[in-house]
Amino acid sequence: MVHLVDTVDVDPALVDDYLGVVRGLGVAVMTDAGAALVSCATTPRDMGEPVSIQVVWGFDDFAHWNDIRRRLVLDPRWYDYGSAVARLRAAGTRRFYLPGP
Repeated sequence: MVHLVDTVDVDPALVDDYLGVVRGLGVAVMTDAGAALVSCATTPRDMGEPVSIQVVWGFDDFAHWNDIRRRLVLDPRWYDYGSAVARLRAAGTRRFYLPGP
């Protein structure tokens, strides 16, 4: 299984808003496209620094990802989701992870 890991930094006051968008729109659009939500985790909110949020999506392989990606670009909700989370995050990365040996 391939994991797509989105890690974003969010102001502590915006964590609930960000998670709400992921929970509502993100899960719907990604699962409808064929990805599975593997996990969602945050660093503590009371550390006096931005909160890191990690959202992990899973799928079989890169051929499956290409099919998911095709479905995403044809779904208007994907653009709504991207716009909504972009307004809330300060920084972030997206990486693909493969199983280790």
